Amino acid sequence: MRIKLFFLRYAARILAVFTLVFFALAFWQGYAWREALAGNVALVNRSLAKHTVNPSDHWQAYGIGYLQAADNKPQLAARAFTYAEASNDSEIRARAKYALGNLYFGLAMKSANIEAGGAHQQAVAQIELAREAYKGAIRLKPELYDARYNLELLDRRSPERRTMAWKAETDGVTLQPFKRNGTAMMRDNARRGLP
Repeated sequence: MRIKLFFLRYAARILAVFTLVFFALAFWQGYAWREALAGNVALVNRSLAKHTVNPSDHWQAYGIGYLQAADNKPQLAARAFTYAEASNDSEIRARAKYALGNLYFGLAMKSANIEAGGAHQQAVAQIELAREAYKGAIRLKPELYDARYNLELLDRRSPERRTMAWKAETDGVTLQPFKRNGTAMMRDNARRGLP
């Protein structure tokens, strides 16, 4: 009986408080939706690239980095992606690391083209940066299959992997040339020839 009387007495106040709380939550969600829509519109019409990077707004930094990378400005894109990497959200960090990997991968492929003025050492350095970025993205988000694919592609296309076969002896029986007295000779091997 007392409980029933309590609800009858305070029902209007309780209902008013719940209504105010729900309106406040709806207003906050509407504001967040409006901000996200404004960010998406700025990304689509490319006006986001004109903004300065705010280190505390990680999604904006990621968007600016994306546009800078599309405009072929790798230094500015790398700086923006680095700001996005500092996020506490693992989704943003994984995406930023993946984008950095793509950026370094593209730079490595440009550097690997010797005829166009590239340098092998620079390509190898960019490949290492891309490899670490892809691995970091996979550690943060293991289901990021694009990063896995690009890491495999990077390993297959890297110039250091192409030259590795020339340096390694494959089976221990194969004769390796070496120099003695200025002439190329075969190393003495007891297993050479017919048994």
